[in-house]
Amino acid sequence: KLAEAYGHVGIKVDKLDELDAAMEKCFSYTDRLVFMDIAVDQNEHVYPMQIKFGAMDDMRLSKTERT
Repeated sequence: KLAEAYGHVGIKVDKLDELDAAMEKCFSYTDRLVFMDIAVDQNEHVYPMQIKFGAMDDMRLSKTERT
């Protein structure tokens, strides 16, 4: 809702089966900024991953690789 208050588009995805349709909708906008809020299972490894209390250039790129 905050994005929409500033004239942008906000899309929320809560389930994996909603993702494809949301991505299509996102790419259909050519004249507005789109913010996507995508829920991810807390047990998923999503990379790059910010190191807790680390600097922005200190990230995990994979399970074994860091910047």
